[in-house]
Amino acid sequence: MKLLLANVRVFLIAVLGFILAVYAAWMINAQLGYGYAWLYHAYDTDQHIAKFAPQNRFRQGFETTSIEDHKAAFQSIVDSVHNNGEGLAAIKYQVAGDNIPLLHRAEVVHLQDVANLINSIHKLAIFVGLLWLFLVIRQWTLIKSKQGYVRHSALGLGVILALLSLMTFVVFVVWGAKAIFYQLHILIFPADHQWFFYYQDSLMSTLMKAPDLFAGIAIQIMVVALSLMIVASWAAKKVARL
Repeated sequence: MKLLLANVRVFLIAVLGFILAVYAAWMINAQLGYGYAWLYHAYDTDQHIAKFAPQNRFRQGFETTSIEDHKAAFQSIVDSVHNNGEGLAAIKYQVAGDNIPLLHRAEVVHLQDVANLINSIHKLAIFVGLLWLFLVIRQWTLIKSKQGYVRHSALGLGVILALLSLMTFVVFVVWGAKAIFYQLHILIFPADHQWFFYYQDSLMSTLMKAPDLFAGIAIQIMVVALSLMIVASWAAKKVARL
């Protein structure tokens, strides 16, 4: 029974640690502007904007703005959604001296939903973090008591973390980042709020070259998360040898 409980505890530590690693990687990417500065060029976003911005039915002239304007506009969106959605309607671009709102109402509503989701995830991360910390402290206490079965189970953390990483990778490969992106939007956001925008109807989608950009961001997050998990696995093994 003690061995079973030890294995369950270690499994929970690994799963919760995986969730926290992804969350931490996401926040690190957010601080770096989600890598838009280099993904912009990787996805030829300037050409994409030059093609679709003139076709926009709600806004004009965005194709005349500079690359730096595009990067600044994206960063303004990032700053707003990570700050309770404040300032979304105030994001503007300039054409011939005129300040034009970047986002129309449906886009603002969607990005406010994103901001609300981020706030909810912050709260969930705190709960997960506290639960993970409790389990780690319990595990550490048992390890210090030199209980062999606990030491053995702690060594399995690396294997569990590796399997979780592999499973996540397989999910993205099998279903594809775009399909996962769309399905998550269907499940998460209010049914009566628009979240899909054609390029001709949204400078937001054009600016982000959605959903292509999100595939690049997802890869960045998983690379950072995997790096964090490798460090966590190494630390767990070190602790298990004490």
